Amino acid sequence: MKDASGMLSTVADAPGSDIKGYRRLTPGDKLPLMTEDASPEQIPTRRLNLITRKQPTIATSWVAPVVLLDGHRFSLVWGPNELTIPADRPVHVQCEMPFVRSYGSASTVLQPNQLPELEYSPPSSQWFAGEIGAPGTTKTNGTWFIWAIVGVLVIVIGTVILRVFAG
Repeated sequence: MKDASGMLSTVADAPGSDIKGYRRLTPGDKLPLMTEDASPEQIPTRRLNLITRKQPTIATSWVAPVVLLDGHRFSLVWGPNELTIPADRPVHVQCEMPFVRSYGSASTVLQPNQLPELEYSPPSSQWFAGEIGAPGTTKTNGTWFIWAIVGVLVIVIGTVILRVFAG
């Protein structure tokens, strides 16, 4: 549904919705930024460059992250994403990985005087938090956990093979 100004009243009503409550961004999309008494021409906007780092793990290879901008949920793609945000007020930016339940949540408040560039790094496993920050400053949480599981599997399989061939 659109309001009198032509903006979408809810994200779920948006054309191109892939999953209930999520909206895939298309070029030129704008976040519904207006208040009751403002028109689109009155609201100064800027572009947020949000980079999502895809991790080479099974957990994140087939799940794409989502972003919540002041509570409005949008699907993202791996790599660079450009989003329109208000330039005159702080914006709450939260990224997470949707699955059976959301995991890897990380959030920040982007101030009007802050450079509008962020990077989101999802965790290696659903039991860890993601990180959001300036490009090049985020890391993948839980990598040690994946390596620990691989190490235990190597020891177990090695022990089974030694017992089969040694005995």
